[in-house]
Amino acid sequence: MERELPSDPKDRALQTQRKRLNLRDTVVEALAVRIITGTYVTGTALPHETSLLEEFAVSRTCLREALQLLSGKGLIISRPRIGTVVRDQIDWNFLDADMLRWRRQVIPPQTYLNELFAMRRLVEPEAAALAAERATSAQMVQIRSAFEAMGARSHHYSDDAIEGDVTFHRLILTASGNALFSGVGACIEESLRASIRLTSQPAIEAPESRLLHGAVIDAIEQRDSDAARSTSNKLLDVTFQSLRDAGYALEKPDPAHAE
Repeated sequence: MERELPSDPKDRALQTQRKRLNLRDTVVEALAVRIITGTYVTGTALPHETSLLEEFAVSRTCLREALQLLSGKGLIISRPRIGTVVRDQIDWNFLDADMLRWRRQVIPPQTYLNELFAMRRLVEPEAAALAAERATSAQMVQIRSAFEAMGARSHHYSDDAIEGDVTFHRLILTASGNALFSGVGACIEESLRASIRLTSQPAIEAPESRLLHGAVIDAIEQRDSDAARSTSNKLLDVTFQSLRDAGYALEKPDPAHAE
């Protein structure tokens, strides 16, 4: 029987690093959820380092790396002679991808969707209007390709079609020429994907949704910013109603958005 050769030292080092990072991320998420839910109250100190080390059974280096990550997201700050203190929510980086994911775990779905839609209402119609003015020919081709990847939306909405839908919206934000709009798209991508997955269920999907997606790209290609803005708002109206039909108690859109 052949003896198994010892693993490469580089492989062992990589495995050790991955294990450490996994442990660190576990600590980060556990502490973040406690902060977001108010288990650790704003303005108060986290448990002493010794207590956290004992609870999570990690190294001091691992714990300190976890605390540094939380600090970078605006959740905590170190205070001399006090310890590590939970910061006020005004300092939290709510658009951080991890923060979005953690909050989805602990807040009511309708609250999360209301927040998402309020942001989409503010950003997407204006991004579509700007894209009609600024999109390059190459960007228009990419948006059209993403739209076609969405397929016919038959009874089964595939993962590829959902990705096409997400890409469609992300590309329009990028084509606006506003880097901050594009950055918002990167931040909310997972939230957008979750929303699209909900509204693409056969029982609640609005048949006019695909037509409106097509109308948005048509307006962009025709350089008609008013039509792009208007149609984007109509598409959000349809998506909003689909979520309400699915049983989510979403707040009605601002009358200023009514066409």
